[in-house]
Amino acid sequence: MSNTPKSFLELDDTPIKVQPNNSVFKEAGGFQVAEGATAKQDANGNWVNAIGLQSTATHKHVAKVWQDKCVPFADFVKTVQSQSENKVDNVKPESQIRLKDIDTLIDGTPLTESGLNSLRLFTDIPSSMISYMKDRDYSDDLVRYLNDDLNRREKEWNGKGKDAREFRVRVRHDDAGNDIIRAIVSERYGVIDNHEALDMIVDALPSLDDALASHLFNDGDDIYGNVLLPDHMKSEPDSDYGVGIAFRNSEIRNSTFKISPFLFRAICLNGMIWGRMNSEIQINQKHLGKIDTVDLQQQVRHAIAVALTQGNDMLTLLGYSKQVKVDNVLPVIAQICRDEKLTVAQGKLWHKGYLDSLHETTGHFNDKTAFGIVNGLTRSAQDYNASTRENMETIASKILSPAIDSDLQAISRRWGLISERANILKEKEINQYQYVSA
Repeated sequence: MSNTPKSFLELDDTPIKVQPNNSVFKEAGGFQVAEGATAKQDANGNWVNAIGLQSTATHKHVAKVWQDKCVPFADFVKTVQSQSENKVDNVKPESQIRLKDIDTLIDGTPLTESGLNSLRLFTDIPSSMISYMKDRDYSDDLVRYLNDDLNRREKEWNGKGKDAREFRVRVRHDDAGNDIIRAIVSERYGVIDNHEALDMIVDALPSLDDALASHLFNDGDDIYGNVLLPDHMKSEPDSDYGVGIAFRNSEIRNSTFKISPFLFRAICLNGMIWGRMNSEIQINQKHLGKIDTVDLQQQVRHAIAVALTQGNDMLTLLGYSKQVKVDNVLPVIAQICRDEKLTVAQGKLWHKGYLDSLHETTGHFNDKTAFGIVNGLTRSAQDYNASTRENMETIASKILSPAIDSDLQAISRRWGLISERANILKEKEINQYQYVSA
């Protein structure tokens, strides 16, 4: 017996063709590909995608002509990072947030159009009024109306006996290298800057090798586009589908930080995406309040891992299991030990593994979830060798979900049934599996 355990996913010696998990990826409409069409090599060994256009070995599903119009994702990341060096946020008291003229704050710093609009949002003045008065050269009146509304807002706040408020003034360089205000936001604004958003994507990828940036927009404040990932990054390199990550972020309140994994059968000469399937697992973080960037990074990693595995492997199931609450951890461990014929000693070690895992740097205290329980079992299995370890890790895979393509509801139902049966066990039966430190 080998000391290297096999996963329950290794069903036989022949690679299995697995289609995208339908509970994770949904058809998105648009341009469709003929039934049975796929990327393949021609007689000369050159790759063509599912609609018959020449591609490459690294991006089999993307027309080579379109690849040539993309930029390396690594280069785009560097561009956005360099832009961040000329950006700064200044904190100012509310009393200093007033206009000198239609294009300038009272401290003399000019505003962009978005900067003026962000200031308008603190008043009752509709956006249509701004454009109407500017078009008719009523700028002086507009400045007076805006300042009057801002004065009224501050006076009403101070009249309630509350502490004075502060505002975050977001500044960057214009084309001439001078400071310009691009947005004025309140203290409740949640900062996720463009370089930070891209850093999260980079951190979640195996590498940047051969990743392409497509359909890009970047004006220094807002970014959006797609990352086309090379086939060698996928867990199934010969899949009929290419992998993309659509991203979007705004530093000036125009949009949320959004990541949407998608699959596609082909991309044509002008970048149109054919046979697209969108992931149900995505990130949509508002710029509001204090943002837990550690948790957000974990979400990004999970979403991209789902894309790279097409939603088919253990990464997806583990992600679901983190959402399944299990309040009676020890009884559940005892119940599964009895169901799976694990010894009392193995059960105690399992409980110890669960308790130890709560204090991992990547763990969570009081992790009463299916993930926490399975994590404890795989951790305890490391203390065994050969067939015993293999059996324990196989059980971990088995109890995680009913099937490889199970959705969150099915996994929750499975663990709910285990939990109900565990509650019937007698206290004496449960306690014999409890780990007690010496």
